[in-house]
Amino acid sequence: MSKVTAEQLEMVRRWAAEGVDLNGIQKRLSADCGVHMTYMDVRFLLLDHGIEIATTVAPVPEKKAEEAPAASAPAAPEEQAPVAGQGGKLVVTLDELTLPGTLISGKVQFASGTRGGWQIDQLGRFAWNALQGQPTPEELQAFQVELTQLLSRGAM
Repeated sequence: MSKVTAEQLEMVRRWAAEGVDLNGIQKRLSADCGVHMTYMDVRFLLLDHGIEIATTVAPVPEKKAEEAPAASAPAAPEEQAPVAGQGGKLVVTLDELTLPGTLISGKVQFASGTRGGWQIDQLGRFAWNALQGQPTPEELQAFQVELTQLLSRGAM
């Protein structure tokens, strides 16, 4: 992981306060500061320094939460980590057999019903697979926290 100076860290704090997402912070660090970091390294940087990305709270229509399919969790025996969410729950799972070319992979179902697959390759790059719908910024943040906790428990 690249080292960041105190001045660069302050820039990251300002960007996060403006609501710039992790991908945007990663790009700005590269373009503005010449610091090249993986998506996960940027996420860990924020966690290590207690930096939270500002989000605008958008009201979620109650119909959307009620329409979310209740039995759409993966049927394969995978490690699951449910977390309370908006009108439903966040379920993050790890694949027993990872996808070719990945270090770790899994699936996610957000409280709003959005679901899809995710993967992290050997270089620490994160990617979505077949994401159905668009999760809210709050759901993405909850996913990042849950995935970090799942991986820190040694679930790999």
